[in-house]
Amino acid sequence: MTLLAIDSSTHAGGLALYDGNRIRYECIWTRPDTRGADLAPGIQSAFKQTGLRQSDLKAIGIAIGPGSYTGLRTSLALAKGMVLAYGLTLVAIPTLDIIAAGLPLQEKPLAAVLQAGRGRLAVGWYKEKKGRWQNHGSPALMTSIALEESINKPTLICGELNEEDRRVLGRKYKNAEIASPAQCVRRPALLAELAWARWQAGETDEIRGLAPIYLQTSEAVPAL
Repeated sequence: MTLLAIDSSTHAGGLALYDGNRIRYECIWTRPDTRGADLAPGIQSAFKQTGLRQSDLKAIGIAIGPGSYTGLRTSLALAKGMVLAYGLTLVAIPTLDIIAAGLPLQEKPLAAVLQAGRGRLAVGWYKEKKGRWQNHGSPALMTSIALEESINKPTLICGELNEEDRRVLGRKYKNAEIASPAQCVRRPALLAELAWARWQAGETDEIRGLAPIYLQTSEAVPAL
């Protein structure tokens, strides 16, 4: 059995193939747009490079957001189409959960962040509980300055951080522990593991009514 992981949440994204024992394939990219035109060719290339067949594929793990309106819509439409065409199982994973899964567990709280456009970040808060990072509260849109001002105790920060974000958050040097760029990469292999665990536990998603997570804004369209 093989699970395909698809993440097109932001300008950063990727694909992975996982069989429950090892990551058979992983590809990560950062591209100038979020239209996702390279997803289908990328999936074909993944199967070709690994020698896997379409018949080996049994499930899809999809990053469900928050993130880019276009990127999330495109990847979810592709995933739903594959589920209908090949009789696959679908598992949706919040994108911020993927970021959190890449950090070692600590007693400190974790702020997982994504670029949300127009100088804003999508921020989700996590705490260690029962051997994993668990989110608490709903994700929110805020600037790096607002995030910096909200930190008043030692806190881990990980995710899509540009140079300015790191500079601003670094002002809280006693309380803000900023992950390195390598640790901040959102890996589709982690999405695959999270989706596989939910799949094996019977926690799957129906394609009818499944929609991306978009954060509320005062604007007519989502941020990206």
